[in-house]
Amino acid sequence: MDHAELSLSYVLRAPSGTVESDALPLIFVLHGRGADANDLADVAPMMGSGYRFIFPNAPELFEPAPGFQFGYTWFDGWPAEPNSIKRSRNLLLKFIDESLERFATPPGKVILSGFSQGGMMSLDVGFRTKQKLAGIVVMSGALYEEDPPPFSREIPVLMVHGTEDDMIPVLAAHRARRILESHGVEPEYHEFPMGHYVTPESIAVVADFIRRQL
Repeated sequence: MDHAELSLSYVLRAPSGTVESDALPLIFVLHGRGADANDLADVAPMMGSGYRFIFPNAPELFEPAPGFQFGYTWFDGWPAEPNSIKRSRNLLLKFIDESLERFATPPGKVILSGFSQGGMMSLDVGFRTKQKLAGIVVMSGALYEEDPPPFSREIPVLMVHGTEDDMIPVLAAHRARRILESHGVEPEYHEFPMGHYVTPESIAVVADFIRRQL
């Protein structure tokens, strides 16, 4: 079920019988270009139990060709068009604040994660939000380098990437890792022989990271 009462529409997954006032760790999962909030919702059980998952829709419809639309996009172009990524950044920061006001969450028990474009947005916004994060997860993503965030070594980061990724080459992940390290952030980094997608093995690494941080 899509919800539309916050700045971004979203899909919610939570343990059966829980309500908004039940304090649960909160995990944001951001989809990639051309997908929507439902794209990764089915992987929630693989990422762990006892958590509340929020899958937001990106703010813009994805139009790969004139008159042809499917899914949503967080930003235009590659590299990212500056105004579009800044617009999504501000909406996402607001959405995170609204979500934590709406859903009871133990202090600091928040993970920001994403796939592809969503992974890039997680890195961009995770170091900017005023909310205390337990970790940032980047699946097959990269770093928007034109306007980097104020990095903090206090936030654990997990990066997972495929060596056969033909959408966001693994070299982009290597570069993001080096930039993080140059700012004192030591990401946990894993590569798998896969393309631009997730696998049970890669999600198992994500689930383990989430369990350790929460």
